[in-house]
Amino acid sequence: MKDSKILTIQDFSSYGQCSISVALPVLSAMGNETVALPVAVLSTHTSEFKDYVYTNLSDKLYDSIQHIKSYGGEFDYIYVGYLGKTKTISVVEKILEMYPHAKFVIDPAMAESGELYDKIENDYIEQITKLCQKSYLCLPNLSEACFMAGCEYSPLQNKKQITKICDKLFEKGIKQFAITGVKLDNTLNVIYGNENNITILPVKEIKGKYYGAGDVFSSVVVGSLAQGQDVLKSLCLAIDFTQKAVEETSKDKAHWYGLKFEKVLPWLVENAIKK
Repeated sequence: MKDSKILTIQDFSSYGQCSISVALPVLSAMGNETVALPVAVLSTHTSEFKDYVYTNLSDKLYDSIQHIKSYGGEFDYIYVGYLGKTKTISVVEKILEMYPHAKFVIDPAMAESGELYDKIENDYIEQITKLCQKSYLCLPNLSEACFMAGCEYSPLQNKKQITKICDKLFEKGIKQFAITGVKLDNTLNVIYGNENNITILPVKEIKGKYYGAGDVFSSVVVGSLAQGQDVLKSLCLAIDFTQKAVEETSKDKAHWYGLKFEKVLPWLVENAIKK
């Protein structure tokens, strides 16, 4: 097992099994030392929960990472999720400059079902796209990919449409990406783009809304990369694990607010290095 260190920068939603509350256990279970730098603390995630309590911590990020670095804190990977504010993007850019040798992976979490998240600022899409240009790997869902590419969102895509989205992302300077939640001809897929090539990875669809699935997927991808696997194998492992977590969650109709990924962590521990 490889001895890797990961810095993850995203929000911490106390209730709802997403963001840091997913990233820490998943990355740790895969054998990675993980440091979490929360950009905000929320009482719940923002999907379907009303009147959530939001505390922004972006003003403390740079001071925090300077303190960590002063004690020799170095990282192999920097994994960024939901940032929420344009000013937070600027801070993350400064942090990336402090760790030029770390591989940077980003889930540009800002949209779902063709709609931007609550309180996303007007220039956020442009700024997050510029941040994604710096990434080793970008992990948007279909909505986020459409916003960054400047393409019209449709829940059902054909090959011409998804090729256009991928081409636009390449034109934007995003070198490598995997788009989740893409329906082609009524089948669910992850679309992997690399060096202007496109690979379609099929996913077994289970009907329903599964909040936090993207966070689970992205965390497994990063954890696998940090253990020395290549991108394609890491994506396949993430698809398998996320699918198992969705299957487990689908058995419990009362558990609507996140994935019961904890139940299948033993499978991940067993398979993380084999895939």
